[in-house]
Amino acid sequence: MSIAARRGLGPRACRVVTTPLTAGLVLLAVYVGLSFLMDPMGSLGTDTGGKVATLEVMAERPLGLDPDVGYWAADQDPDAELHGLFYTSRIGDRFVNVTTLPMLELGAPLYRAGGYRAALFLPMLGAVAAAFAGRALAGRAGGDERTGWIAFWVLGLASPLAVYALDFWEHTLGVAFVLWGLVALLATLETHRAARCAVWGALAGLAFGAAFSMRTEALVYGFVATAAVSISLLVVRRWREMVANGAGVLAGLAVTVLVTTALEVAALGESFRSGRASGTAEAAGSGLELRLKEAVVTGAGLVPSLEPGDLVLAGMIAAALLSAAFFAGRKDGERIAAVSAAVAVGLFAMRLGQGLGFVPGMLAATPLAALGIARMPGNRNARLLGAIALVALPLVWLFQFTGGAAPQWGGRYILSSGAVLAVLGVIALSSLPPWGRRFFVVASVAVTVFGLAWLAERTHEVGRAARDVAAFPEDAVISTQAFWLRELGAVYEGEDTEWLSVRGADELPEAIDVIDAEAVDSFALLGTSTTDGPPVVEGFEVVRERSYTWLGVAFTVVSYDRDP
Repeated sequence: MSIAARRGLGPRACRVVTTPLTAGLVLLAVYVGLSFLMDPMGSLGTDTGGKVATLEVMAERPLGLDPDVGYWAADQDPDAELHGLFYTSRIGDRFVNVTTLPMLELGAPLYRAGGYRAALFLPMLGAVAAAFAGRALAGRAGGDERTGWIAFWVLGLASPLAVYALDFWEHTLGVAFVLWGLVALLATLETHRAARCAVWGALAGLAFGAAFSMRTEALVYGFVATAAVSISLLVVRRWREMVANGAGVLAGLAVTVLVTTALEVAALGESFRSGRASGTAEAAGSGLELRLKEAVVTGAGLVPSLEPGDLVLAGMIAAALLSAAFFAGRKDGERIAAVSAAVAVGLFAMRLGQGLGFVPGMLAATPLAALGIARMPGNRNARLLGAIALVALPLVWLFQFTGGAAPQWGGRYILSSGAVLAVLGVIALSSLPPWGRRFFVVASVAVTVFGLAWLAERTHEVGRAARDVAAFPEDAVISTQAFWLRELGAVYEGEDTEWLSVRGADELPEAIDVIDAEAVDSFALLGTSTTDGPPVVEGFEVVRERSYTWLGVAFTVVSYDRDP
């Protein structure tokens, strides 16, 4: 007798429970419920803060599609070197703090209708789409229907996608497009008609192109996946299908790039995404020692740090998870697996004892990905997916932006690899003994809950800081922590927000010159606490000092009034 029958559930009830529409709505409802644990004025990182600041400004405009954040000191600082929203660029007569325009254009109507919580429907829908893509990949990689649904729920609720679904970042949408691109490419291996291969290739190209409009590393995944499928077709001498598939991918990619470029030109007067990609390519290989460290951190980091001891911890958690996965259930290997699992539990417990914070590594934040590597299923498509996920890793690490490896969740540049490997891990669960299955599933759920708890705490801390800064009585604010004001984008109000950000004390005189030239009567100097005392500013006098603690960091605010 089936489990459903023993529980009084008939076949119809089971179909309702596993209906795609029902499952998608349930997953979306879970995300909506979890979003109310977060403060809508806070976010996971400074990139999100910049997007929210842009949405705030766009919501005030009639059409709401112009991402110009304005700049109150444009006359004194025309290149926006000191703009309060760090990384703001001048494009024509506009000041933009944009990494991906489609995300903002799609989110602006939602933001205008219901604020930040409504805008979150966009990343939530991206996570749901990625979960469905994971289900499709599981089916093509040898999993049955039940395995496909497990993959759906694992990606949706027990992977980094659950964290990114609750933050206005483009990661879930990028991963969803990459995974659906992989689904389309695998379909070309199952048909022997060149025309159909061209169609599937075009769909894959469209998906990878859409992903590229969100995430630069999508080009790497598109290139590696297309090359892998082309080689597979070449090995069996399916020349026509290979050429048709490759041409289709290029055509689909070209269409999305042209559409995205047209959108950028319409909104900004010029394209910037291609420049961002070329800049990434030009920086490839620079600072190889730093890139190697960041690869370790984003690959397996348990602690958000590049310190040597923490890099060792990353190696330890990776070795423990991979060893537990490889030896579990094997003859003469059960003891090694048990010890490895115990070591992993101990390392996770140690990390929990350090308090809430980032877990920056793919394997640490997605333990099932380690299972997907160590026990990769023997199905042809599964091996192909595993090869794509693993070969893409060093290329992404070679081209990714440096400097942001630690303050992130689950290796945000390599989320697509983590998602694919997690799907393979779900398929491999059946090869483990019961304790092994419980270990990897519980570990994945537990670290995701840890991430959601951290996101809740972080958003409330950032929201509190945003309200504090918005209440400052001074006419202007100068932050010596360049990224900090960008973090507080929820209280940015456009060109009338008199914020400046500098990269340390060396740039402070330039900011003071702007303050003086704009005839600002008072300003607050915001920075981390020091023992040096407030700097002397010619023409201004210190009137008071006050302290704040945000995200566990002590900040000092010094108020200056113009000397009469």
